[in-house]
Amino acid sequence: MRKILAIVMVGIRQNLADPVYMMFTLFMPIMMTWVMSFLPSEVYEMAILGVLVMFVALNIITSAGGYIIDEKKNGTWQRMLSGTTGHWHILCAYFIRLFVTAKIQALILILSGKFIFNAPWDHGIFSIIVVLSVYIFAMTGLGLFLAGFLKTQGQVQAIAMGIVMIGTMLGGVFFPIDNANVIIRSIAKVSPQSFAALALKDIFTANAPLDNFVTQLIWMLAIGALLLFGGVIKLKTEA
Repeated sequence: MRKILAIVMVGIRQNLADPVYMMFTLFMPIMMTWVMSFLPSEVYEMAILGVLVMFVALNIITSAGGYIIDEKKNGTWQRMLSGTTGHWHILCAYFIRLFVTAKIQALILILSGKFIFNAPWDHGIFSIIVVLSVYIFAMTGLGLFLAGFLKTQGQVQAIAMGIVMIGTMLGGVFFPIDNANVIIRSIAKVSPQSFAALALKDIFTANAPLDNFVTQLIWMLAIGALLLFGGVIKLKTEA
């Protein structure tokens, strides 16, 4: 466990020292949250939540791919996997690092939305934690899965943008899809971004009980577990 925590702490310190990472992780989402605050009130709160789920997913996927691709490029990935630390320790450390930094990012965006931009959020702290944790788990699984197959930073960024933007924009997060065609409605039914944003909206504004979202939470857990398992198997074969 000490080895895992040591790798996690080194990684978090690297993130904090990287101005590009900090700008993408915090400053850009907060700026977009500010821009969304000028929208009409009936779409404002959903748009802010759309920013939250979109940037959290982008950060996780690009970071997961970036970490591992950089290690491979620098020649340290194979040395780590063949050393005494073990691939499970390394992958657990990456998972914890991604999960923790995504939770911090989500917390900062929620607090900024509430206390800086006056979003009408007053309910369901426990439910919010559960929904965000499951969503972040699903996105972390996706990030590590893609990291096992993608070869360059450009590929990671392109795939991340495609998956996240399609899931967010066509998932009914930023605009209603009640009258959309069958393809868009089908995307909304399987999009983790759509599940997370809509659930958070109902919890924040109407104090909806967690029981209302059991099916969506199970679906996101299943997606995350399946993708995480596939990613671990792929990365393990490179040892």
